[in-house]
Amino acid sequence: MSSSDFREPTNAELWAQPPSPAPAPPLPGHGLAPLPAAQPPVPAPHAALPAPQARPDRTVFVLAIVSTALGIPLTAIAAGTAGVAGLIVAWIGIVLVNTVYAWSRRRS
Repeated sequence: MSSSDFREPTNAELWAQPPSPAPAPPLPGHGLAPLPAAQPPVPAPHAALPAPQARPDRTVFVLAIVSTALGIPLTAIAAGTAGVAGLIVAWIGIVLVNTVYAWSRRRS
């Protein structure tokens, strides 16, 4: 048996064809038109999409990482040039920035 023994299916056999646009005439005797053929429901465009998830707020984490990353070189520069007083001023500034940010987030 070879592949030439099998015929290719036609498009009508492969794909469902749309119903005819003309309705069927009413049946004699009862005066009512037949019910139209049932159409499969068309899904809404958003029906298959999942609901959007709320993304967690990571700004506090990012601020902590940035504060630590800036705190290391600022500590070295401030302590090297101004001693303990410079070290205290640098860390008071870092703590103040974090405190103001946390306070502003609680108010909103």
